[in-house]
Amino acid sequence: MKKIMTIGGSDPFAGGGIQSDLKTFENYHLFGMSALTCVGMLDENGHFVLEDLPAIWLERQLQSIQSMTQLDGIKIGLLHSLEAIEVVRDFLKMNTGIPIILDPVLAFKETSTAANKEYTEKIILELFPLVDVVTPNLKEASLLSNEVVTTVTQMETCAQKIYSLGAKNVVIKGGAGIMGNEALDLLYDGDIFIKFKRKKLQKTTVNGAGCTFSSAIAANLVKGKTLPEAIAYSKDYVYECILNGVMMNNQTGSVWSTGKGVD
Repeated sequence: MKKIMTIGGSDPFAGGGIQSDLKTFENYHLFGMSALTCVGMLDENGHFVLEDLPAIWLERQLQSIQSMTQLDGIKIGLLHSLEAIEVVRDFLKMNTGIPIILDPVLAFKETSTAANKEYTEKIILELFPLVDVVTPNLKEASLLSNEVVTTVTQMETCAQKIYSLGAKNVVIKGGAGIMGNEALDLLYDGDIFIKFKRKKLQKTTVNGAGCTFSSAIAANLVKGKTLPEAIAYSKDYVYECILNGVMMNNQTGSVWSTGKGVD
């Protein structure tokens, strides 16, 4: 059985984070492993906060996996600290020749603009050269490119700028954020643009859709799909996850696949 791992944060509501990734890997009949970078939770005021794990704990988790098995793919999600970026960089240098997907979670409410800028620049410098695909959402794409992204044309310009920063392939997750009746995602490989469309769903069960999309792309690549095929299959998968999502008490909800495999 092929083995794939996720490096990221813990989402206690299991819509996003490593929980979402592991469920996705399972549905694709891959053996999923994980290394935690931080833990999310609600504080006493009901605000969502993130607490970092010490970088040495992340390093030891990765060393443990490295000593026990050989990976067939890696998905990187929320790192949340400069130290975590450095640890992951060193780990990726020891794991070449396999699909590596970076979902660059950026902009944290609890940190300053300057800190967010430093974090973003370090992600670009240290990780972009080592991964195969970068999968920002519209907000993350704007931060990476310093461009406003609200239209398809702006998505294309933004993708070109992110590619110029060292990304080998750029997938901008437009989702429902682009005007019109269709949820749109865009692939740019340095030569051509490929658009992926599905009709927008009027559902609030979208927590974790971005994480799930990126981890599904990673899973499909591990299973031998080309990148355009992997994106197309993953978009269909996320559509079903939103359609069958699970509601929470605050009338939002998380994506869910219904637990069925995809083969």
